[in-house]
Amino acid sequence: MFDKELIKQSVDLAEKHRKVLHEMPEKALSEFKTTEYIKNACSDYPVELIDIGMETGAVYWLDAGRAETVALRADIDALPTEDGPRHLCGHDAHTASLLGAMHYLCGAKANLPYNVLFVFQPAEEGTRGAEAMLKHGLFDKAPQKPVRMFGIHNRPEVDCGDVVVHKGPLMSEKSIYTITYTGVTGHGSTPHKCIDPIVAAATFVMSLQTVMSKNVDPFEPVICTVNSLVAGGPDIPVPRDAVITGYFRSFDHDTHVRMDKRLRGLAENIAAAYECKCGIEVIDVVPAVDNPEELCDIAHRAAEMAAGSEHVVDVDPCLASEDFALYGEVVPSFFYWVGSGTPGKKCAPWHDHEFCVDPHYTETAVPVLCASVLTE
Repeated sequence: MFDKELIKQSVDLAEKHRKVLHEMPEKALSEFKTTEYIKNACSDYPVELIDIGMETGAVYWLDAGRAETVALRADIDALPTEDGPRHLCGHDAHTASLLGAMHYLCGAKANLPYNVLFVFQPAEEGTRGAEAMLKHGLFDKAPQKPVRMFGIHNRPEVDCGDVVVHKGPLMSEKSIYTITYTGVTGHGSTPHKCIDPIVAAATFVMSLQTVMSKNVDPFEPVICTVNSLVAGGPDIPVPRDAVITGYFRSFDHDTHVRMDKRLRGLAENIAAAYECKCGIEVIDVVPAVDNPEELCDIAHRAAEMAAGSEHVVDVDPCLASEDFALYGEVVPSFFYWVGSGTPGKKCAPWHDHEFCVDPHYTETAVPVLCASVLTE
């Protein structure tokens, strides 16, 4: 069980870190001050900095003399907004919680069942950081490849003090697409001499809705979104190009493949119907966060140790995406949601300008991270 005095110190320290980090938000891959702050904080502990060759983010290794290693991950970047970067997704609280967990685990080093790899990941916003860390050899350059990995994320819809342990898909697979329709430009007074790509693009936007309503199992949650449609201008009656961007998300991979196929088919057939040329680009961004059954028991017992059995809950998954999923393709990985909502109060969701994390968040988040290492 926890050393009560040491866990209190760790939580108090995490809260101090959170207040400082909250005031230095930096966008993805520009987290230079944040990285410097993390490194300065970690210099107080018997941990080894693992240089993986990235300008931001940091990886530390705690050698407890054990045969196996457990990894813990926190994201460190802020959300870009019109007013500059802001911590509107709570990554400052995640980073602070991992620093608090480092304080505890270093203090309890003699009794740890595992060595610990602390991963402070940049660029979760835009889902680029995990991929970059893996490409830079995160697990190859670590003294030991972890036997499992745990990550946390706040959840404002869940009361502070509660921990979500969910088996199976928790967050969605995501792909982004760009459809470019190319026609023949000309004067609006001679439509028969032109090929208008806006008509094709508008038809695609409306037809895309049938992918969800007619081509996918109604019991499979999916989202297929149009983010932008750009074409022409006030002085160009019939433009040459119309460009559509968007994304699609799902929990089930086979469903995702089906959505990809239907999107391409619609785009191509509409182009043929309206005598346009069609360019299609689909980029698979991240797979689904899928908590494996074999880690659920460990995660559940860790959450009970951290928060008490009455505060371990399960909720519906969310169609947002998280690049923590990429770690799960390399090592067995489990992702918690830790409640950050103030009980009895309607709390703003992630990325909302009114978003905030309950001030008692670290009282649960720090113990959850620690318990994930302590639980065998």
